[in-house]
Amino acid sequence: MVTTIQLGSPRRRWPIVVAGVVIIAFLLFTGLSGFVIDLLFYREIGQDTAFWTMLSTRALLGLVFGLVFAGVLYANLLFARRLRPDVIPVTPDQEVLEKIRDISDPFLRWLVPAGALVFGVVVGIGTSGEWSTYLLWRHGADVSFGVSEPLFQRDASFYVFTLPWLRFLQSWLFSSLVGISVLTAIAHVLWGGIRPQATLFADKVTPAARAHLSVLLGLIMLVKAAGYWLGRYVLLGSPRGVVQGASYTDVNAQLPALALLTVVAGICALLFFANIRVRQWSLPVISVALLGLVSILVGTAYPTFVQQFRVKPNEQQLELPFIGDNIDATRSAFALDTIVETERDVSGPLTAEQVQDNRPTIDNIRLWRGDPVLKENFQSQQRIRQYYDFSDVDVDRYEVDGRQRVLMVSVREIAQNGISVDGQTWQNRHLSYTHGFGAVAAEVHAATPEGQPVFTLKDLPPLGAPALVQPRIYYGEKSDVPFVVVGTAEQELDYEGAPGNEQYSGEGGIAIGGLLTRALFAWEFKDYNLLVSGAIEPESKIMINRDIATRVTKAIPFLLPDADPYVAIVDGDPTWIWDFYTVTDQFPYAQSVNVGEATDGLMPNIELNYMRNSVKAVVDAYDGTVTYYATMDEPIIAAWAGAFPDLFTPIEEAPIALQEHFRYPENLLQVQALQYADYHVTDPSEFYQQRDFWQVPADPTAGDATLGERATRMRPYYQLLRLPGQDGESFQLVIPFEPAERINMVAWLAAGSDPGDYGNLTVFRFPEGRNIEGPTQVFSRINQDPGFSSQRSLLDAAGSRIQFGDFLVIPVEDSFLYVQPVYVRADQTTAVPELKRVVVVNGTSGRVAVGNDLESALADAVGEDIGGGEGPGQGPGEGTVDEQVAALLAEAAERYQAAQEALAQGNLGTYQINIEAAQAAVDDALALLAPTSEPSPSPSP
Repeated sequence: MVTTIQLGSPRRRWPIVVAGVVIIAFLLFTGLSGFVIDLLFYREIGQDTAFWTMLSTRALLGLVFGLVFAGVLYANLLFARRLRPDVIPVTPDQEVLEKIRDISDPFLRWLVPAGALVFGVVVGIGTSGEWSTYLLWRHGADVSFGVSEPLFQRDASFYVFTLPWLRFLQSWLFSSLVGISVLTAIAHVLWGGIRPQATLFADKVTPAARAHLSVLLGLIMLVKAAGYWLGRYVLLGSPRGVVQGASYTDVNAQLPALALLTVVAGICALLFFANIRVRQWSLPVISVALLGLVSILVGTAYPTFVQQFRVKPNEQQLELPFIGDNIDATRSAFALDTIVETERDVSGPLTAEQVQDNRPTIDNIRLWRGDPVLKENFQSQQRIRQYYDFSDVDVDRYEVDGRQRVLMVSVREIAQNGISVDGQTWQNRHLSYTHGFGAVAAEVHAATPEGQPVFTLKDLPPLGAPALVQPRIYYGEKSDVPFVVVGTAEQELDYEGAPGNEQYSGEGGIAIGGLLTRALFAWEFKDYNLLVSGAIEPESKIMINRDIATRVTKAIPFLLPDADPYVAIVDGDPTWIWDFYTVTDQFPYAQSVNVGEATDGLMPNIELNYMRNSVKAVVDAYDGTVTYYATMDEPIIAAWAGAFPDLFTPIEEAPIALQEHFRYPENLLQVQALQYADYHVTDPSEFYQQRDFWQVPADPTAGDATLGERATRMRPYYQLLRLPGQDGESFQLVIPFEPAERINMVAWLAAGSDPGDYGNLTVFRFPEGRNIEGPTQVFSRINQDPGFSSQRSLLDAAGSRIQFGDFLVIPVEDSFLYVQPVYVRADQTTAVPELKRVVVVNGTSGRVAVGNDLESALADAVGEDIGGGEGPGQGPGEGTVDEQVAALLAEAAERYQAAQEALAQGNLGTYQINIEAAQAAVDDALALLAPTSEPSPSPSP
């Protein structure tokens, strides 16, 4: 007997059901895993409201604009269908269309709305990208810049917040109406309202279709008229004149032309609307032709004529008022109007007494270039294991033994890609090697006799200053794996020989929870081990977005980041600090600058004409907490704070220990210096004549020293120094200026970073007629000096090559020190640069002094004994032999004590590390005390 199974029986249905469930689960996990994990991440950093605000705004814009487009399109398609003629002449072409109509008619009830909805979805997705423009418009209505432009007397907030949104609306309406008109015309062709093949012109378009299209074209003309009207305000960013902003031609020719075009476009719209009754194309066609003619003659030809024959022969006289407007706006937009300019003469060379009076400045002259020179030294001496890495070296100031010192600091981050090949297991990469450990700090002004950095903080466990309370680094500048899991049954590695690894107890990470959450993470990262690993427990936490570039920017994608986040050790905790900028290219009359060019490629190539350092994002390297400290009275931040009320913390609430490590951003000063080089000139006549323009000097160590060849500009440098007129030293960011097309120095700019002085900008300008040598001149003098040339030949011999460090111009009282570090690198692949010489030029003396270290070069430069550097921070290679020996023996004693403590805890690995370090310090001390040469034998009788 043959058994038959019906198609609808349960035995036949269950494979289909299972397949359907699998497909639905696949789609759900694919669609929801990224969404849920993003939400969990925002919740981890305490910014889930920001997540919902951005998401809901995108969704709202997409929904509203998509529905509006779909609704208007659907209504017009329905209207076109209702207006189709009852009788359509039969022609060969119409026979084809008739067949299409017959086939499509049964499906039009759902096909038309479905098609309109598809177009609406596409439009909505495109529109959702304008969420930031919308939020600034919505929350910037009550915000004022306190700066009104002179043409329309509107506050700058109108141009920054309102005008971009109005222009978007006008552009969207225009393109949407054009698209709807085209689709409607196609519908009329399909349904017989438009017959392209009709013999008579009058029969090509039915009266009903003509009236319908006339309404749409009239609306397009109205929107075009609105575009011309808004174009009047766009003139305040016009590049036509000598400077950016409304020029003489823009105000006296282009502005009236736009007003006339607005009227003509409005008349065209009325004529199209009139065509509903007139039902003739002649008037609308004539009106459009008239608009085109007016646009060419009045909108283009007339302004060009005025510019060429009226303005150019009298450019200075006619453009002066507009140049003045541009100067005022640019100085306001880049905070150049806050710069205090003072004239300071250069008295002459420094004396030994002046050097001693300014010891804090001298003892903090930075001889080490962070990347790559010092970074390579750190990698060579302090990486310790291949699974550690140093991403960057940062300059900051610290209090060491009661004195403020400038140090170069880098944290030891984890590098899972550096684990040995045999150790590249999933557990090692994600559960054991979860974090870096410790930091390294070196003095900026000193080197050992071998030319290596003098460490104040080094080794594992970290020993020295600044002291570390929490040395574990879970969040940093690099991330080799997309996630790590902490709080598992697997023990995390601090470092080999550690006395015992603590379980992670910080706030960072997302509770991995039960099976569903683990499945979401496993699906998102395409890693089934997250689902099946027995080492992961319910209380385990997964850490994602551990690189600060992703972690910080997710909540503030509307701000421009600085190119260099830096680490600071704040109360013993490694903390990342990252500057962010509020920017716009819509500030009226202000001159634009390309920030990529201004920073020599460090930042993106974008044009902007307003810039403020309004936000400092702070990330704890241990628990990953992110705090956005903001200057709340800055207008753009005020608008964003209205949109995201829980996002920013007033910068005044930052702990004082943190504020002491805030630095004035280097990239911001680069942009400001580039603008100030021109815009320190406030007289429009002098500005037009470019009588006193400056430039940022070319970096003389970068090869070509002429900006005409697009040489790299000197970068600002941080320096602890005493400004003229100040009682004590402060942490300043400094950059010099040269006259345009010349190479002598004309001024220098300093930006304060200390609390109470933060953001204070001062320009010290030299008197007219004084010739102060600039960096390029001094560097040429150094290379032409016979003493340095001979030493350079010796150092640059076969098997090694020299490398210059940053050329520094150090203001000291009423004079300067020009300092040029010189490194030597052997040709071996693994060789690192060593500091072998320091060249010092003393002010206006022109004397080139070369020494093995800063002290000897400085003594030679001033021509007399200056005494040794005092106070803490001395290490091997500094001070007298007795002082060096004392420092080494103190280090040996400290290491020995640490070894005894490790032995008492039974930690033999740490004991051995510290005993070896103590023995190395004793050996170095003995080497210093040993005679350096054998006595010469007595001559034979």
